[in-house]
Amino acid sequence: MLAGGHSAAGRRQEILEAYKKRFNTDPILYAPFTYDAANLLIAAMQKANTSDPKKYLPELQKIDFTGATGKIAFDEKGDRKDAEMTIFTMKGGKLAPIAIVKSGKTMTYEEFVKGMK
Repeated sequence: MLAGGHSAAGRRQEILEAYKKRFNTDPILYAPFTYDAANLLIAAMQKANTSDPKKYLPELQKIDFTGATGKIAFDEKGDRKDAEMTIFTMKGGKLAPIAIVKSGKTMTYEEFVKGMK
């Protein structure tokens, strides 16, 4: 749960709805990841009190953050812990998600969406 009793899925939905309201269009597929990346960099720079990458990047690796895409933390190599991977197919000329791989387990996209509610 996020501060204020919001779940990560609820926060993600709030962000997507706010974007649609402001710009009158749905955000692109990777918008929540971009949103989280920007906020992580801002948090690391604030923690290091500088925009110098040599000083804020070590702080970035230490951050535990809950954003639009869920909980974000990094391992000792700098890779995201417990990252998700989405598998897509083409349907009618458009990309459509069909499965999610997380923590070494694969689930259908529909199962994943049910679990977010």
